[in-house]
Amino acid sequence: MVLVKGKYSPVSNFIEQLEVAFHHFDLQRCDEKTLYVTILLKYRGQKVLCDLIYLINQQEMYGAISINEHYKHARNFIQQHFRHTLLYSDELRLAHNFMHTFPFKQTLQQFAKKYPKYITNKQLV
Repeated sequence: MVLVKGKYSPVSNFIEQLEVAFHHFDLQRCDEKTLYVTILLKYRGQKVLCDLIYLINQQEMYGAISINEHYKHARNFIQQHFRHTLLYSDELRLAHNFMHTFPFKQTLQQFAKKYPKYITNKQLV
C-alpha cells in the first residue's frame, strides 16, 4: 500500500469545520424504533442534504448517516471539500453532535408523542 502525502486527512477533524443545520423532519418516515432527521451539511457556501437515522430501541440511542439517495452526495461532499473518506466513526460523531441541538430535542419530543415506548425522560432533556 502506498500512501500519498496530502491526499487524505489522517484524522477526522472536518466535523469541526462543517456547519450542520436542521432541514426537515417527517414523522411518517419513522417507526417506533427508528427516527429519521434530514439535515444540511454546509461548508464555504455549499451545502448538501443528508439523512440521519437514529436507533431508539437500544440501551443508548445512537445514530449515523442513513444509506439512501442522499448518502452518495454527502460522501462526495466530504471527499471534495476535505479530501477525507467518510468513515462510520465520522457518521456516529456527526449524529451524536446533532443530538445535542435544540432542533433535535424538538424532533425527539414530536417523535415521543407518537412513539413513547423506547423514549426516556433523560433523552428528552
